[in-house]
Amino acid sequence: MAELTDFRTDVDVFSSDGHKLGNLKGVVLRRADLRVTAAIVDIGFLRSGRHLWEGGLGLDYDRVVPIGEVRSAGEDKVVLSVTAEQFKEAAEYTHESFESPPELIEHDPNLPDQVLAAVEHLSSGALNWMVEKQNRAATEADIEEGTGVWRKEPHEKLGEVDRVLLDEMTVQAKAIVIRRGFILKRDVVLPIRFVSEFLDIAIHVDMSDEEIEHLREFTGP
Repeated sequence: MAELTDFRTDVDVFSSDGHKLGNLKGVVLRRADLRVTAAIVDIGFLRSGRHLWEGGLGLDYDRVVPIGEVRSAGEDKVVLSVTAEQFKEAAEYTHESFESPPELIEHDPNLPDQVLAAVEHLSSGALNWMVEKQNRAATEADIEEGTGVWRKEPHEKLGEVDRVLLDEMTVQAKAIVIRRGFILKRDVVLPIRFVSEFLDIAIHVDMSDEEIEHLREFTGP
């Protein structure tokens, strides 16, 4: 199976029966360990009216191909294990389903070696990458200690999760305790209502400077 370091943006993508399908737009990575889960194929030349040698595919959107359908990847091309006809059934790539969060690949020395190697490759600029959006409700999210809490506008890290406070009646998360950091000068209690997105290893919040300033200090054990 192709590894992250095998992929390069903009190389030609071919079907198993030899037809050029487009160019590699980038890859989809799993947040937890930055492993490749899918390849994104830019079929722009098909949308512009150009066709394959044996007729046009008639596709309107770029496509996402699972990594299991990538036969090989290298510096000059990517070859899929599906035919040009089968490629028609590949999932559509849309901005509503994917995002590129650069804060998830900061150079943290505590990351596993394989993740650091992936970060180095991605930082070289040779490969575009995305992750699936996973905006979950507080009742669905697994909020782990140490998860980074980020403000969306302006984009800055507020701190990290210390613990989750539960509602005694519903036993659901009602607030998150954030450890003091560069922005915060004290441990504070962040009500769930300010959270806009629960992602795999990040939490996004929408808050003004005034709202941050008035967060209640956490004084519990």
